[in-house]
Amino acid sequence: MRTSADLPSSKDHSLSIPASSMRRQIMLCLMAAPMLVAAGATHAQAQATQYPAKPIRLIVPYGTGGGTDIIARLYAQKLKDAWGQSVIVENRPGGDGIIGSEVVARSPADGYTLMLVVAGHVINPGIKSKMPFDVQTDFTPVTLVATSPWVIVTSRSLAVTTVKELVEHAKANPGKVSFGSSEPSSRLAGEFFRLQSRVSMVNIPYKGGAQIMTDVVGGHLDVGFTSVLTALQHYKSDRLRVLAVAGKSRSPSMPTIPTATESGLPGYETFAWYGMYAPAGTPKDIVGKIQKEVARISALPEVRERLVQLGAEPAATAPDEFAAFTRSEVSKYAKLIKDAGIQPD
Repeated sequence: MRTSADLPSSKDHSLSIPASSMRRQIMLCLMAAPMLVAAGATHAQAQATQYPAKPIRLIVPYGTGGGTDIIARLYAQKLKDAWGQSVIVENRPGGDGIIGSEVVARSPADGYTLMLVVAGHVINPGIKSKMPFDVQTDFTPVTLVATSPWVIVTSRSLAVTTVKELVEHAKANPGKVSFGSSEPSSRLAGEFFRLQSRVSMVNIPYKGGAQIMTDVVGGHLDVGFTSVLTALQHYKSDRLRVLAVAGKSRSPSMPTIPTATESGLPGYETFAWYGMYAPAGTPKDIVGKIQKEVARISALPEVRERLVQLGAEPAATAPDEFAAFTRSEVSKYAKLIKDAGIQPD
């Protein structure tokens, strides 16, 4: 049986360890650290080399048939062809893109869940009182994929044929002209028009750009602000009027349509962009591999030609460039939200 004499003195707070033994342990730890780092790097490289080893989900947090959905499916097929793994496009509309984006934010950061979004992704924090994620810290920017200028479209049942006539009609009918938005970026395109032209218009929210086009064509909605890509097929079939392109120059897909500046609204320049993100913490090597493949696909003549036909331009950027672009867009839209007097809901 042990006695009190066998126990450490109450004055001692730790057992004594020889100094030589302590130094030996420290040296072993220092020697092992580079090996652990190297092992981690080797594991990450192996992951990237083997990637993708199973199907990938590409989430589109908007409805089917809109510009984002069209581009997502174009790239999904090309990625499948390149990697031999299915890239499954999942439409998760609702909440101005928040519902689908939250799925991505909560998914494993292994490169097997990606999403394609528009500028509404970085606008939401300024117009929503509560967000289930942080757009700048809960996602890894992969690449900007494409851009497309916004267009102002109207129903053929609305008695206007030019931007000037639309402004005059809206001023004569304050609060009676409706415009549709499928997510925050198209809403702000409408709000920007309202500020520039000093008119009062009512915003009607939709779950997707395709639904806006359906209601404009059907005469249920007066005005729509959407991308060239989303409006193009209806423009070609002459089922709606395109009043102006909100770009610095005319769109090759709609060469007879004037710019907003040409139409008497100088300074009204805005465009849709389509960007790819992954969950925060996705390994850099995997992000880089995805970005390089998207850039390669964007340079293919048939892809570039297809995008131009749709009214979009490929714009594959490096992950760090897209991260900087994301930050600048957050600041730009925060100012526009403030200027428009939009209160978070």
